[in-house]
Amino acid sequence: MAGVFSLNRVRAFLAIVDHGSLSAAARALGVSQSTVSSHLQRLEGEVGAVLVDRSARTSQLTEAGETFRGYARRLLDLADEAIDQVARVRLAPVAGTLCVGGTTTVTERLLPALLASFVDRYPGVDVDLQVDNSAAVIQRVSEGSLPLAVVAAECTRPHLSVTRIGCEPQVVIVAGNHPLAGQQVEPRLLRGSRFLVREEGSTTRGYQLELVRHWRVPDAQQSTVASTVAIIGAVAQGMGISCLPRAAAEDALALGRVAEIRFDPPPPERPIHLIRLADRPLTLLEELFIERLKEEGTP
Repeated sequence: MAGVFSLNRVRAFLAIVDHGSLSAAARALGVSQSTVSSHLQRLEGEVGAVLVDRSARTSQLTEAGETFRGYARRLLDLADEAIDQVARVRLAPVAGTLCVGGTTTVTERLLPALLASFVDRYPGVDVDLQVDNSAAVIQRVSEGSLPLAVVAAECTRPHLSVTRIGCEPQVVIVAGNHPLAGQQVEPRLLRGSRFLVREEGSTTRGYQLELVRHWRVPDAQQSTVASTVAIIGAVAQGMGISCLPRAAAEDALALGRVAEIRFDPPPPERPIHLIRLADRPLTLLEELFIERLKEEGTP
């Protein structure tokens, strides 16, 4: 019957939208590619239109697919809300999957610690933690494919609810055997140094470039390394220096692989925010997680 279709087929369609291909959608859903293809074909038959153009290397939405996408998200949101409300009424033990996003730096220590505390209180809850750089995470929350996220970034999009939940200190690091390790330094002493910065879209990169401009190190060079962990490894091998959240570099500092150098004034602390769509109702799990965030507090 036209207009009546399975939510599983809608979910498969959105997985193709979010992951770019049938094979990637299948991996994300934990099913076979043939199952995803079957869901899509049957959904297209039910809505009476081709939703995805399979002729390109990556799956592209047709005009009908673009139109259906927004309705599909609303359908799944409404279904989740209905299930959530029933769970509240029957007062069942807290269970389900909490989907939360995080930027690379906050998932070094802060967010895993908060999630560990949360599942310790609610052991029946599963967690789907999705990690990317700030620009990608904020975009996914904005388009509704990620319900909420914790980011070490400023965010001014008007349709997002942004709540500051803390801040994180930064540290400037050099190799553990660097001649200036552990010292208070002036920019001129770093003449010719190579600064290692994150990739485009990373909030960390913005802080790093701003500090390089502010310090005005003579003859400074710059290299992009698209991973915080890789930056720490490169610094430890003497490739250059960098500024990172202290939590990200803490283990390497403790092991002596890298060492801190100090500036006056020191790098500013970075704000940490919880972001979500302002007009999207929270599920019970999301409400409980936000309450836990407030209870735990952050530095």
